[in-house]
Amino acid sequence: MPAETSANSSRTPAEVLKAARQRDSADKRGRVLKAVQDMLRDNRRITFATVAREAGVSTWLVYVPGLREHIDQARARQAAQGHQDQQSGRRVSTASEHTDLLLARQEIKRLRTENGQLRQQARVHLGSFVWITAQTRGRCPRCGVRPGRWSRSSRSGWRCLATVSSG
Repeated sequence: MPAETSANSSRTPAEVLKAARQRDSADKRGRVLKAVQDMLRDNRRITFATVAREAGVSTWLVYVPGLREHIDQARARQAAQGHQDQQSGRRVSTASEHTDLLLARQEIKRLRTENGQLRQQARVHLGSFVWITAQTRGRCPRCGVRPGRWSRSSRSGWRCLATVSSG
């Protein structure tokens, strides 16, 4: 042990710090490589963010030359063979994921269009209801009573339920 103490005391604090940083860097790089291998083995989807999270390192580290190429190769290998879907446990190819994404986008577009149409219909119906109640001062134009509820008939517009039930 005395030989180590004399060897350590001959190094400057900067050299000690540099050696510690190199050990820390090598440890982190090793954790990144191990995380990639574990994710490949477990057939989990590899992304830069998931590798960084799995290895417990910052995301910028996984983009460092040397590690980036290793992760890119693993991602390419995984894309070629597909990966395991976590919910169903089946293999999913990249083409299948792209198709699912395209279908989801089409469904979202359809739902947004339908939503816009329904909003427009609601505006029209509300506007006609407001107009008829303003014209009749809230009373039914046919029976003159102030109805508790109004009904929308596609043929004749708004009608009071008292008129509908009596006639």
